Amino acid sequence: MTVNPREYDAAELRELAGAEPVEDRSGATGPKPDESIRDEQFRQLLALQSKRQQLDQLTRPFLTALPDSELGAGLRTEWLDFLVHVGGRNRTERAIQYYRRLRWITPAVAIELSDSVDEFPEPAHDRSFTMGDHRLSLLYVATLASL
Repeated sequence: MTVNPREYDAAELRELAGAEPVEDRSGATGPKPDESIRDEQFRQLLALQSKRQQLDQLTRPFLTALPDSELGAGLRTEWLDFLVHVGGRNRTERAIQYYRRLRWITPAVAIELSDSVDEFPEPAHDRSFTMGDHRLSLLYVATLASL
């Protein structure tokens, strides 16, 4: 019998070699790279919110209109591209409605965003949104609202 390393995980290969098992670090300290990026983005979001809260006592909905600037249009496109790339068009539509129900965005903004979803290609592989994805969306909402 031959051992094909592609068919075994590292623990099985160590066991076959008679090596000592390695301590499982899946729940160890330190976030995954994408989680640390999202955590930093969430901290930036909180900073944006706190600055805005001091100025005009931040209230919901956070995003009442999409900015008419070139930067605002670019951010909107980047956000929708992210959502469609991760979850596909149907999940993106549901996420937009979810953000409307949470009162992150107004119904008018939800309609404007939904009208643009079909402009993006359906991804080859999509997945459900995670809490980190929604936090990133909140960062986009806060950034767009701050423009």
